[in-house]
Amino acid sequence: MERELWRVDWFVARHVIGSEVSPFGFRVDYTHAYNILTQSNVGHDANGLVACSLNTVRLDEASYTALSYVWGDPTATKPILVDGENFQATVNLELALRNLSSDFVGKALWVDAVCINQQDVAEKNQQVPLMGELYSRATGVVIWLGEEDPAIEMLMEGMAVDPRSLQADVENMSAARSVERHEIGIRKREAMFMAIAQRLWWKRVWVVQEALLAKEDPIFRCGRHVFSWSRFFAFFVAHYKEAEALGSTSGERSPEVTEWRQRLGIDDAEHYKHGVGNDLMTLSVYATVRNDFQEVSQVPLPAVVALAFDRAASVPHDYIYGFLGLMSENDRTLVKVDYNASHWDLYRAFAEELLGGEDEEGSKVFSTLCFSSARGRPSWVPDFGHQSILGPQSGMFLTMDGCWRFPPAVWFSDDNEVLMLAGVLLGDITSTCNIQGSQDGLMSNISGLAKLARGVAGTGEPSLRRLFTGNNGGRGSLLDNEAELDRWWEVLMDDAFPLRALLSSEAGQKPREELDGSSISTTCARLAATALIASAGRSLFVTINGHIGIGVPESQPGDLLVYLY
Repeated sequence: MERELWRVDWFVARHVIGSEVSPFGFRVDYTHAYNILTQSNVGHDANGLVACSLNTVRLDEASYTALSYVWGDPTATKPILVDGENFQATVNLELALRNLSSDFVGKALWVDAVCINQQDVAEKNQQVPLMGELYSRATGVVIWLGEEDPAIEMLMEGMAVDPRSLQADVENMSAARSVERHEIGIRKREAMFMAIAQRLWWKRVWVVQEALLAKEDPIFRCGRHVFSWSRFFAFFVAHYKEAEALGSTSGERSPEVTEWRQRLGIDDAEHYKHGVGNDLMTLSVYATVRNDFQEVSQVPLPAVVALAFDRAASVPHDYIYGFLGLMSENDRTLVKVDYNASHWDLYRAFAEELLGGEDEEGSKVFSTLCFSSARGRPSWVPDFGHQSILGPQSGMFLTMDGCWRFPPAVWFSDDNEVLMLAGVLLGDITSTCNIQGSQDGLMSNISGLAKLARGVAGTGEPSLRRLFTGNNGGRGSLLDNEAELDRWWEVLMDDAFPLRALLSSEAGQKPREELDGSSISTTCARLAATALIASAGRSLFVTINGHIGIGVPESQPGDLLVYLY
């Protein structure tokens, strides 16, 4: 069927509430291809309720702003008025509309919870394929992060400074202020970004395409504060470079930083549960992915899988449907939107497309996934709603350079029930040891396991650094000089070496040519962080043939070790 037949027609309408002209939303007319819900002029009635009206509009003529927000608990609601009738909006949506109402008098605002009948599956099936077009056509996208707090207040103060001055601080620390105060400032700012990254908006499935598809720079709203996407991430990237240059310092443990972290509710144990925090990793991805998408305008299916990592959706189907707007037109034809169908059928069909396509990346992406018990379905069908970029089940940070030397050999049995992959049997696992999953004590735990592995491998073996540090997240080696990395890894593993005193000393902070201009402190901090990512929560194992490796947490004697192409 021609695409034109499925285009949505909108027309603009306005509705007056009292003396205020409210923004409108969209409702699709079933006489056209789809029904569109309109959230109308946001105002307040005599009782102080947020008041809205719905209107039918034409997409090719409308000028509107789309709201990106988190629903929150669907059972926790507050009433608003929609065309004079009570409508139970989630608490976070009501708060967003209340804060935005003065800015959107007489302007169009589209809100999914109001503009799509969430109880009508047929309407959802019609509307969801339109989400990409809706956000890409919007004149603006407003992101509601929630209410302001001390972290946001600090952010606004920081963004008032030119990001380039942060790098200048790195080069002229002693001239600008004491080194100690500078370090404490960086650590407090780091905690600020951690707190911001923990806000639920960053973790929702639907917000990815909402932010990426926006034509204009998305605008963040947090309480009374307003700031742009580009300004926020320019500040984040500048901070990241400054913190990376600083490395590991005593400032991390200062009472002032500890008190600030506690005030913001930053829990070290939770943040580092899977190595370096998932939350800051999410911000790092956002820092570049919007610019990348603007250049390519579509995301291949394997990358869609990665975008869903560590995200939340109230409906399991949305781990696929939530990215339809980012897919190529051809890939979208492979996904039929049907909320009545089982999400496991959807996941299975999507997995078959990944594995059966001509793009080898579809097969490779399976190395980054974890799989749960079958429970009546093929065990090779991933649960796309429970995948993590840093979780101990993921192999993303374990795969080594050149490990995909052979084209993946993947095929299905005749009844499509059994997935078959070519590989080499390396032997039975004979013993396993757990690698501690929290930040505290992890390095001493790895040190003990490294000694155990050394005993199995023999004294003539080279450094076991690469086993415990994996692939550095695909970013290449930490240093050009691999021998220096091995050297300082062995220092980290030596419990008798006074490492903490060295790292905080003047010699430990001094840039060194053999470390590509980094200091000993920075190099050791990077090695430790990489080990956290690649090893934490997993298992060290030894095979009957003497192979040593790191596997999933449930590795146990009797398991078979297989190298898959």
